[in-house]
Amino acid sequence: MQNRTDVKISKLNPVARATIKRNSAPEAQSISTEDGLEAARHIAEVAEKEGVDFALAGGIAMHLYGFTRATTDVDLIASDVLDLEADHDLSFGGESYQVEVGARMINVDWIVRDDDAADIYQAALAGAEESAVGLRIITPEWLVIIKKLADRGKDHLDLLWLLRREGLVDREKVADLLRAVFGRGAYWPIRDMESIYLEADIMKAKDERDEGKRPAGTKKSGKRRSR
Repeated sequence: MQNRTDVKISKLNPVARATIKRNSAPEAQSISTEDGLEAARHIAEVAEKEGVDFALAGGIAMHLYGFTRATTDVDLIASDVLDLEADHDLSFGGESYQVEVGARMINVDWIVRDDDAADIYQAALAGAEESAVGLRIITPEWLVIIKKLADRGKDHLDLLWLLRREGLVDREKVADLLRAVFGRGAYWPIRDMESIYLEADIMKAKDERDEGKRPAGTKKSGKRRSR
């Protein structure tokens, strides 16, 4: 049997090295919920003075609903852009502003959709609710619709997490919102949602089954010892 000390450790390939270098930069690091909210509040002061409506969305909204996944910026849906110098324009509508929080500059994406999704985003903004952090936030039902619309890998993961939380998302309300936005054309968006619901339910059942196999207070064991 080969001794472990004789095994040669493989070297990092060029892509791995470049990835580590890129992700070790300060601007690539994930932000905390606290820092994200501080950046949002800074922009909120300007928006309130200008009478612009806005609400939290994206990664920080996911944090507040309980899923603390990595995010490097703050997303807010808004009714109009602000009288601020933008770092860059958003391709789908809106502007990105930079806010200094501590020793770091945080990008705040101020989303004002000007494409085919504009009506959906404005409806989500209109339905936003006050939260315990002093900022309005889009509801879990609208967040599900927007995540499905975006249809990126991270949005799919967010969707599955939201739908697996007991009582967080009212699926009938999601259907009602889709009917309100799409009218008679809501049939296919609702059908698309059903496939996501099924995937989330299967994952939830598997999670519960796996948890049920383990005695309370124990961790998942490795290989069993033969007697």
